[in-house]
Amino acid sequence: MLTRKTATVATSATLLLAACGGGSDLGAVTPPQPLPQPTVTAVPDSAVASSTALVGYLTAQKADDDTSEALTLPTVDVAASDTDEPQTL
Repeated sequence: MLTRKTATVATSATLLLAACGGGSDLGAVTPPQPLPQPTVTAVPDSAVASSTALVGYLTAQKADDDTSEALTLPTVDVAASDTDEPQTL
């Protein structure tokens, strides 16, 4: 009886291990998904070099785009001139 039990356990273990080993496909590696490009919302430093550059940058932006993110200014102050006339947007 012990021989029959041992043979049954050995056969069951063999079948169980054989069932777990299939289906591995090591040759086909799927490439990772590319990360979405971040939306650039920061005003470039060159746009705050002078008030003329900032006005030029802002007028080049789309005025009717309600879906884009708000622009963020750099941590530096916009260069201002005491002699230049104010500019309209």
